[in-house]
Amino acid sequence: MVDYLNKIDPNIAIFIATSLFGFMAWILKSLIEKPLLESKNTFNKFFEKRIEILTEIKVNLSFILYFPEAEENKEFKEHIQSLLIKDGKAAYLNKLTLDSVIRISIEPTTKKELVIRTINEIDEALYEQITKVRDEVDFYKRYSNYNPFKRFIGFTILSLQYILSMTIVISTLTALTYVLLTFSWPVKVITIMIAILGQYVIMKWMKK
Repeated sequence: MVDYLNKIDPNIAIFIATSLFGFMAWILKSLIEKPLLESKNTFNKFFEKRIEILTEIKVNLSFILYFPEAEENKEFKEHIQSLLIKDGKAAYLNKLTLDSVIRISIEPTTKKELVIRTINEIDEALYEQITKVRDEVDFYKRYSNYNPFKRFIGFTILSLQYILSMTIVISTLTALTYVLLTFSWPVKVITIMIAILGQYVIMKWMKK
């Protein structure tokens, strides 16, 4: 086997190794990038639709609040019922808000306190959604600019952040591997527990 490998042309060996490395990198990129892209597309569709539904229901609830008499707000209640039935839009509301909205739309007498509470719940949900939009806009404004110099600075800062993050991750994994290979079992168990706890904390932070 060794003699056979020694007979291989170095240029061919380099070409094969490079091609294999490129192929493996492409596979890893596809395995990581495709799920992220699909998740992003799903999130964007849900995100936009949820803001639209919440806003439309809030507007109708506000009109119901301004016109408390049954005859005056009947049209708005019917509109809410139509929204909830049409195209599965009810799925974009959480259970508590959905129950309140249904109750408001079908009860003949409007309960002002329930309407106000439901509007506040929707406002909180909209605030969460709009905060995410603001974060995306701030990110774009910070790292993208029509001025070439400012754009270069933005990309440089962003690249340094990625490099720093990658360095921290690689260093952490290297230290973890070293501890698991060289230290005693009690230390290994403690290290694993700390790693699991750290991963849990990081995942909770990323979900915010």
